[in-house]
Amino acid sequence: MHKRILFLFSLIMLGSFGWGVAQTASLQIKQTEKIDSLFQLKIQWDRETFENSYYTIQLHYGSLEKAKEIEAQFQEIFPHIPTDLSFETPNYKVQSGQYNNALYAEKTLDSIKPHFPSAFLLKRKKKL
Repeated sequence: MHKRILFLFSLIMLGSFGWGVAQTASLQIKQTEKIDSLFQLKIQWDRETFENSYYTIQLHYGSLEKAKEIEAQFQEIFPHIPTDLSFETPNYKVQSGQYNNALYAEKTLDSIKPHFPSAFLLKRKKKL
């Protein structure tokens, strides 16, 4: 009988001890207006960067003759993708497509690579 009372008393004490020692957590975050304005500036900068840039696939950078040849060959294989032949001192370059989505540009590049192994993805700024 004495052991039962001692056991019950110990059980009650352990239960109340655990309940009485429990802690409640609270977290207060104080954010200044400067942090809010910095976040807004970052969001605006990211939006402008996204809207003013695109991805293109560069097929060639070199002589005019080779550039014309590659452009014609590309148009024959991929007539649905527009190309651009331009001059950048001292070479000509052939680029194809304007993609806003990097993933879509990568997928297109994967389909072009077997025909033009030196092609690569390039991020450009839109001309205003």
